[in-house]
Amino acid sequence: MPRKKPASRIVMQRSRNNPNRRLTATLPTAESRTKLSALVTYGAYSKHKYNPTAYRLTPYAGQDVERTYCDAHANFGKDDFNRIPILLTRGVMLGLWSDQNDGDAPSLLWTIDESGWIFELRITNAGQTQYHGYPVLPGDAFARHVLVRAREVAFSEGKFSANQDASVQAAIAAAETFYR
Repeated sequence: MPRKKPASRIVMQRSRNNPNRRLTATLPTAESRTKLSALVTYGAYSKHKYNPTAYRLTPYAGQDVERTYCDAHANFGKDDFNRIPILLTRGVMLGLWSDQNDGDAPSLLWTIDESGWIFELRITNAGQTQYHGYPVLPGDAFARHVLVRAREVAFSEGKFSANQDASVQAAIAAAETFYR
């Protein structure tokens, strides 16, 4: 018996911003940023994949409301996965993490891709400091907070060593254009 093709997914824009997201009030120390950057890992999550089976993930069974997709919205596909460790380190070294903690790990991290997209990363497994991420859409007001902190760190003498990440300033410039 032939199988029926599933209904097409409706990709909806988020209708509201999350007012509970906040960066740490003060820039974390260089020591704490270095320590966290050595610990963070990534784990793919089907909730934020438009086509999760392409990533060998089980389709997400929860509500399909107000999600953002790495592959559909930001064009961040399987071929980009090798850049994830660099993006994680970039976000941590820029001090882009939340006040809220899950154990010793921040609940949220943010990073900026060279494409101009900002990605929000939510803790998946605090014991392993593992995060899953999704793109921040251009209409999200929180992007400005991320960009202010990133610019403050990346363009200030002694806060971010350029040899750590040669593309950080270009990524910030691309995001400032993208999130206008």
